[in-house]
Amino acid sequence: MERKIEFSLFYMGIVTAIIGIVITTFVCYGFFHKEVKENLAHECNIVAQCYDKISSPDELERFTQEDFRITLIKKDGAILYESDADAVNMKNHLDRPEIIEAIENGTGSDTRYSDTIGTEDYYYAVKLDDGNILRVSIRSDSIFRLFERSMLLILIVTICIILVSMFVSVKLTDKLIAPLKRIPEMIEKDKSPEEMGIYSEIIPLAQEIKNVRSSQELMRQEFTANVSHELKTPLTSISGYAELIETGMAQGEDSRKFAGNIRTETARLQTLISDILRLSELDTVNSLSLDDVVDIAAVTEECKERLSGQAEKKGVRITIHGTSETVKGNHTELTELIYNLIDNAIKYNRENGNIDITIEDKKFIIADTGIGIPKESIPRIFERFYRVDKSRSRAKGGTGLGLSIVRHIADRHGAKIDVESTVGIGTTISVNFR
Repeated sequence: MERKIEFSLFYMGIVTAIIGIVITTFVCYGFFHKEVKENLAHECNIVAQCYDKISSPDELERFTQEDFRITLIKKDGAILYESDADAVNMKNHLDRPEIIEAIENGTGSDTRYSDTIGTEDYYYAVKLDDGNILRVSIRSDSIFRLFERSMLLILIVTICIILVSMFVSVKLTDKLIAPLKRIPEMIEKDKSPEEMGIYSEIIPLAQEIKNVRSSQELMRQEFTANVSHELKTPLTSISGYAELIETGMAQGEDSRKFAGNIRTETARLQTLISDILRLSELDTVNSLSLDDVVDIAAVTEECKERLSGQAEKKGVRITIHGTSETVKGNHTELTELIYNLIDNAIKYNRENGNIDITIEDKKFIIADTGIGIPKESIPRIFERFYRVDKSRSRAKGGTGLGLSIVRHIADRHGAKIDVESTVGIGTTISVNFR
């Protein structure tokens, strides 16, 4: 960000300076152009006023200067006098724009550009009392020639501007970024934005960052406490059963029963650790591609088969409605999402219950006839380790992380989740893919 601001300011300074040089040159040239024309008209009028006092056209020579031409033209366009050439050999000037204009209006002017020598000739003509035309002209560098002659100066000025722009952009960026760099210190030392000199415009952002960090810290502490508690419960059971077997207090049938309990708690512990690790993976930047074309109906059939044994134990019937429906995403993650939703629908269903799955218009809708969720608990069911009924959830082997994983995957795929539930009747969860 800092480098981008520096480069932006640097380029802005360079472009502004160059535009400024070009505009200034053209504006100055415009003033120069106007001043040349005014001076030329003034000089022509002075010569015209002296015309009656000369006895022959050749006396006009005393009015000529370097780069200042005087031409006297007869009514028919023939040249009577030319300060820079032999009048006898010159062409008729009756077709010249400034001469035509002078004959019609009394005065005329024109500017002609020379491609050959890169100059502009300014002409001004006055119709005299005897009908002859007095014309004066001056030659000057064109705007392009001025640019050529000033190229070295422009180059030097441009280099100076580049150096100044680099220095100013670095200093200005440091000054602009400084308050932003103080945000971590503000959060670390729990100071107010005003104390740290934070821009008033970004105080809401700074406060939001501070609140988010506080929330994250609170969530981290809560997650740590929950993980400790969830791990402690099966470990305590395993330790207790193992101690009873080790001391010989559990023998025969009891010993086999406790060994079974140990196996059950170990399996639960493995599932819990697996879910925690999976959530940790989803929390980090996921490099898995979302470019797979996934058939939701086919994935649902696959998950139904994998969970058929679990469903049969409770007598739960799973019915799938809808035909092939494809979405773009990650096949593994979408399989995990659908598997967790069906698994939950089986676990929290009643004996001999039903699960109806509908797939249509890029939607996956699963409705069960289970225990349902109280209205006040619905917004929290996707929180980590949140259980509506903790004792029943643990008894069913739930870790409290399945729906958190579902939410993470849905968010990563840009899918929206809607939940409707009635206690004692059942729950409907809709996943709407874009």
